[in-house]
Amino acid sequence: MELRQLRYFRAIARTGSFSAAAAGEFVVQSALSQQIRKLEDELGVKLFERTTRSVRLTREGTQLLPLAERVLGDVDLLGAEADALRGVLRGNVAVGMMECPPLTLDMAMLLRDFHTRHSGVEVALRSGGSDRMVEEVRSAELDMAILGLPPKPLPPKLRARPLLVEDLVGLVHEGHALSGRVSVADLTGERFIDFPPGYGLREQVDHCFASTGVTRRVVFEVVRVEEMIKFAALGLGIAVLPRSIARAATRRSAKPRVLEITDADLHRTVALVHRQDGPQSPAARAFFDLAAGLLPAPATTEPDS
Repeated sequence: MELRQLRYFRAIARTGSFSAAAAGEFVVQSALSQQIRKLEDELGVKLFERTTRSVRLTREGTQLLPLAERVLGDVDLLGAEADALRGVLRGNVAVGMMECPPLTLDMAMLLRDFHTRHSGVEVALRSGGSDRMVEEVRSAELDMAILGLPPKPLPPKLRARPLLVEDLVGLVHEGHALSGRVSVADLTGERFIDFPPGYGLREQVDHCFASTGVTRRVVFEVVRVEEMIKFAALGLGIAVLPRSIARAATRRSAKPRVLEITDADLHRTVALVHRQDGPQSPAARAFFDLAAGLLPAPATTEPDS
């Protein structure tokens, strides 16, 4: 059995195509097919079902693929560790990034500093809902993620390093009937703008309102904080956002207004989430160490005077 055979096996499984796998592995298709036949002969099982239109894993291939990926991952890790021992960092780091980061979190500066120190490492930033990113950290699709912690506990074997705690406030059109300090009961029947379920901010706000016995009516679901601000400024509903982002929004030409929601424990915790045993590759460990050292220390914001 040869490592290239396992790589070809993995490539075909990922692409669903012998021709696409051959192109990705920079080998002619006939040579790739020949190596797969040799691997199947050695293992004594058929790995793929082939038709004129499709290629799919057999039951045996599906069971063996995770083992092949583990072997290839260990080989890549061995090479990365050897490079690190020689003082050279190479490889890839996959980092999850929340859709609504605090203004104090400048990922561009963090990436610049990391690239200056380790130019041979490629960093992929992926965004999405907190629930999805937590699962991708757990399954090692992401090395780590910076996200707003959901109210439910993290899965076993995951850890969170809190970076900051930030108050949440309402953001409304400047002509809205509500102003200043309001209670949760005052918001009964109001329309809200929010992220879809599965995003950390949405889960946290839903949890805080539910704990007071008030049901929110979310009439617009968006996936970008800029859209939440724009919708609120146009009077389409109330957006509940971190104080730093809401303050910045009030300085714009179309000025929305901040609402202080007084009787709900509205806050969010931004954290660096990682597996309990830490990032595996030297490159991911270096990024984790830099992020943990440069990102803001835990703090609680003060309300507006």
